[in-house]
Amino acid sequence: MLRAILVSLAVTVSVLAQQSETIEVQLTNLDVVVTDAKGAKVSGLTKADFEILENGAKREITNISEIRRAAGSDVQATPPRRVLVAIDNRTIPQSARRKTIAALRQTIDQLLGSSSDRLTIVTIAGSSQTRLPWTNDRAAISQVLDAIEKEPAMPRLENAEIENMFGDLIQTGSSAGPKSSALSAPRPAVGGNSGNTGSNDRDDAEQSMGNNERLAPAVDYNLMLTRARAFAGSAQAETRQTLGALGSSLNLFSAAPGGRRLVVLVGGALPLFPGSDLFQRLDAAIKEIESHQRQTSMSAKGQNQLLTSPMMEKTSFDVTKNVDALANSARMKGIAFYAVNPETNEHASQGSNSRHLGGAGSNFAALNASIDGFQRLAFATGGASHVGRSAEVALTDIQSDLDTYYSIGYRSTTPLTPETKIVVKTKPGHTTRATIAAAAVSPEWQIGDSVLTHHFSEPSSNDLGISLVPELGMPDASGTRKMVVRVMIPFDRLTVTKQGSDYLCSFSVFVSVGDAAGGAPPQQETKDLKWNAETVEKLRGRSIAYGVNLTVGPGRDRVSVGMLDRSSGRTGFAKAVLQ
Repeated sequence: MLRAILVSLAVTVSVLAQQSETIEVQLTNLDVVVTDAKGAKVSGLTKADFEILENGAKREITNISEIRRAAGSDVQATPPRRVLVAIDNRTIPQSARRKTIAALRQTIDQLLGSSSDRLTIVTIAGSSQTRLPWTNDRAAISQVLDAIEKEPAMPRLENAEIENMFGDLIQTGSSAGPKSSALSAPRPAVGGNSGNTGSNDRDDAEQSMGNNERLAPAVDYNLMLTRARAFAGSAQAETRQTLGALGSSLNLFSAAPGGRRLVVLVGGALPLFPGSDLFQRLDAAIKEIESHQRQTSMSAKGQNQLLTSPMMEKTSFDVTKNVDALANSARMKGIAFYAVNPETNEHASQGSNSRHLGGAGSNFAALNASIDGFQRLAFATGGASHVGRSAEVALTDIQSDLDTYYSIGYRSTTPLTPETKIVVKTKPGHTTRATIAAAAVSPEWQIGDSVLTHHFSEPSSNDLGISLVPELGMPDASGTRKMVVRVMIPFDRLTVTKQGSDYLCSFSVFVSVGDAAGGAPPQQETKDLKWNAETVEKLRGRSIAYGVNLTVGPGRDRVSVGMLDRSSGRTGFAKAVLQ
C-alpha cells in the first residue's frame, strides 16, 4: 500500500473528490491478416465483409484498405517495415540457429524491399545485447549474422546433472530382475558413476528372499523430487530473465517509429511452466519402475513413498503472467511476435535417456510444453509460431504477412488497455489475425510498462526530475524486510493550477520491486493535493517526498518508480538498488 508523506514542510493534505472526465471517441487502426482453410491469403474483401467487436460491443468501421506489396511494385506507397530479429542464444541449438541465419540471408531482400524499411538484431543470453542498430544496409546485416553464426552455443551444465539424476533412477530401479523392461537399457556415459550395477549385493538379496520374491532396491523418490524442483527453479529464473530481456528490447522500436512492427524470435524453448518436463519424466519413470518391479516379483520393502505427486509441482513454476505481460507490452505497442525454430529438437532438459522413461507420449507432451510460450505470444499479438517448420518456409510466410493484409480503422470510445479484447470477424471459413497498428492507449499502462522495463534498462527520460531515497529496514528470520522508499519530487516541476483561493496538483506514482529476472506488476496510487497561496510560495524551489511503504521478499534487490503529472502529462522515472 502506498501513502503520501510531505517532509519538506508541515503541510496539511486533503484529498479532492474525483472529477468526471470527458470521454472522446478515438480512432483505432488494425493490421489484419486473413487466411482461408488452407492458409492462403484472402484478397478482395470489403468493409461489409468485416465486423469488429471491442469488449463484446460492435464498433463502427471507419475505413478499410487492402495492402499488397508485390515484387517490383511501387513499395514506397506501402507502410515501412520494422523487423527486430531476436536470437535467444540460451535455448536455440547451434544447428537451428545456423539454418535460420541462412534463411534470413536468402529472404532479406524480400523483408526489406523498400529503402524506408529497417532491421535490427539483438542476441539474448540472460540480458539483451543490441548487435546492430536499425539499418537497411545489407552488408552490415550480413556481417553481424556471420559473427553470430560463428559463436558457440551456450553450455548448459545442468543438462548433464539432470541426465545423471535420471541415470541413477534407471540404474537403481532396474538393478534386479530379468532384463525385460526398457528401464534396463544401459545408462549413457554423461558423467557421474556408471558401469557399477551392484550385482553382488543384488545376488545376495535375491538369495535371501528366495525364488518367488526379491528385494527391490530403495529408491529415494523424494530426493529426486527435490533435485527436480531445484532444476525447475533455475529454469524458471532463466525464462523470466529472457522475457524481461525481450521486453527491454521492444524499446528499440521507439528509435524507428511508424510502419509495420514485428519481432522474429529465434529460440529453442519458451515454456509457460519451466521444468514441467522434468516432473513429467519423473512421474513416468516412477510408474515404469514400479511396473517393472511388479513384473519381476520384486518386493517394495524399503521403497520410499512420495510425499506429493510430481505432476502437482509444475504450477509452482508458472511464468504465464510474465509471458502475458510481454505479450501485452508488444500488443499495445503494435508489435507482432513470430517464433522461428526449424528443429523440433528435444527440450534442453531432455537427453538420450528420455526414450527409456515414459515413452513417446511423455516426450511429446514435454516438447509441446516447451514451446507453449511461443504460441501464446504469437496468438496475443497477431503473429504466428513457426516452430518445427523449415526456416525458409517460416520467413517466406512472415514476408507474406507483411506483403498482403488489410488496414482497418474503427471508432473506440476509450483508450485501450491490456484488458481490451478486440475480435475481428469475417466470412465463414476464414481466419483473422489482428495487430494494433495505432491507437490511443491508457497513459497509466504506458507508465507501468516503462517501470517494468526499467528493471533491465536505464530510464530514458525524467522530465519531472524525480529521485529515490531508500530507507532499508532489518530483515526478519525469513529474509523479508519492511522499508520506505522516498520519491523526491521537485515542486517546481509539478503543474499547479489555481481554483479560487486554492492551488491544486494531481499525480500518480507507480512502484515495482524486482530482481535480476524482472519486477512485480507495479502498484499505483493517485494523489490529489490542495494548498493555499502561502504554502505554495514556501514550497517553491524545494522538493516534496512521497513515501512508499514496501515489504520486500528475499532476493528482491531493486525498485523501479514512475510518476505521471495528471495535469500536464509529464512523466518521471527513477530506479535504485536496495542494499
